[in-house]
Amino acid sequence: MKYYTLTAVINGNDVNFNKTFASRNQAIDYMFNYCRKISYYNMEVEDEYCIGDNKHDIEYVCDNYNRFRITRCIA
Repeated sequence: MKYYTLTAVINGNDVNFNKTFASRNQAIDYMFNYCRKISYYNMEVEDEYCIGDNKHDIEYVCDNYNRFRITRCIA
C-alpha cells in the first residue's frame, strides 16, 4: 500500500504534518489549503526537484522562505 507524507518550510519555519495522503495531488492540495488558512496567499511553486535518485521524493520550491516536500512511502 502506498501513501504520501508532507513536510514544509513556511516563512522559514519547519512545519511537520502528522497526516498521510492517498495521492501526491491530495498532499499538494492540503499544502495550499493550509497556506490559505494561515493567511499566506502568495504561495506558488516556482520549481521542483527530485531528492537524490529517488523520483518519489520531491521538493517543491516556492521561494527562499517557503518550500514543501512530498515523499511516497510503501507500507
